[in-house]
Amino acid sequence: MNMSLILDRARALIVTAGMAVVACLGAGQAAYAADFKMDPKMQMQGTTDAPAIITASGITCDPANAYVRGDTTVTDNGQQLKGKLYEIACKAGPGFLITKTPDGATHQPFTCILAAKVQKGKTDSILCVLPENIPAYKWLQPIAEKYLPGCQLSDVRLMGSTTGDAPIDRYEVACGTAPGGIIDYPSFKSTAPVGFHNCLMVDGGKSACTLTTKAQMSAQMAPLAAKADPKCQVSGARFVGVAKESQATYYEFGCSNQVGFMVQVGADGTFAREVPCSAAAGLGGCTLTAAGTISAGANGTYSALLKTAGKPCTVSDYNVVGSQEATHRDYVEFKCPEQPWGLIGFVPQPGTQSDVNVTDCFMDQVRHKSCTLTTTAQLQAQLDKLIKAAEPTKACDVKEVRYIGEAESPEGSLIVEIACVNKRGYIGIISPDRNKIDADPCRLAAAHHDAQKCTIPENGTYAE
Repeated sequence: MNMSLILDRARALIVTAGMAVVACLGAGQAAYAADFKMDPKMQMQGTTDAPAIITASGITCDPANAYVRGDTTVTDNGQQLKGKLYEIACKAGPGFLITKTPDGATHQPFTCILAAKVQKGKTDSILCVLPENIPAYKWLQPIAEKYLPGCQLSDVRLMGSTTGDAPIDRYEVACGTAPGGIIDYPSFKSTAPVGFHNCLMVDGGKSACTLTTKAQMSAQMAPLAAKADPKCQVSGARFVGVAKESQATYYEFGCSNQVGFMVQVGADGTFAREVPCSAAAGLGGCTLTAAGTISAGANGTYSALLKTAGKPCTVSDYNVVGSQEATHRDYVEFKCPEQPWGLIGFVPQPGTQSDVNVTDCFMDQVRHKSCTLTTTAQLQAQLDKLIKAAEPTKACDVKEVRYIGEAESPEGSLIVEIACVNKRGYIGIISPDRNKIDADPCRLAAAHHDAQKCTIPENGTYAE
């Protein structure tokens, strides 16, 4: 947000001639206007001249009222030019103060809100006085109500302006005891659309709200939290970010009575789904709920989910590998005493009815190779134990394993190739409980024209 444009416009606000402003020093806009004596002739002239001034100055305005405020001086290309200052009120959008010189040219248009901003620091500058321009932010009322239903504007802060093909002025609006927000409004003849940002989206940044408190921000977002979990007593809220591809927006909520969560909001602004903190690592993780609380709560939730699916597992640790939004499932790895080789697979996201589909980390080696809580070294150590039991006289110390795929039967069994340090090698089928292996030496598998043959370099070249 560039403040230089506002500062440039503000230089025109010190009136140098013909303007009785001394009496209003330190007064607010309403008091200033009350002291101002309206001259019907100046109002008639202003109304007559307004259309041409609007066209010449390049502002977007359907005039509702206008007034010649008096003589003034402007600087243009280093020259001091005398002219008249006009105030114009528009049927929609901000009111303006604009200088017109005798040649018909207009100079330095600025809004009544900018005038009010500058007057706070420079009490000899001018304020708008037309009823339609009091208060200076009066025109923002219907716009604020569109985005903040029930809002009665109590204050507005001009934050800055942008440059480019479609410049905007950015305003923070306050709604009394209710939460406010940020409104972007096109500058002058800009084609930029009107935009709105809730204060959470800009909290902590250069455009952070100062007229809305953090408590008001949290209260504003509480209805969204209730759609995810009505039991949550919201203790805090924060904007997380916007997904690049889907344009979904994410917010985090802290709850005073339970574990917090994140909420996904669709591109249309409607509630999409709850994202538990246990599954939010890919979004940067939750910060409004302590990590220990998140872990303990997730362990219990996942344990119950797996038990219902016929996979008993008292979860002691977990790792959310990723999410599959199309099926509303998360891909999660679990560690628990009942499953010595871990579990990994898809589990439903909260509030969805997707099926649980998990396998152990042996089977994961032929699928995604995503297990980290159960390591490949642990799996290889188990295979070393099994091959020694199956071939006790062959002195096979397992050097390398190639996981080939799931066997046709029995269900859950797994085909592997094992390479030993002494160059013996085997094609084996691991039992579904992972406690036994039926193995054929590489040479025998080749001689029998088995579908699976040893492919690890030098495997099975042991000389008897």
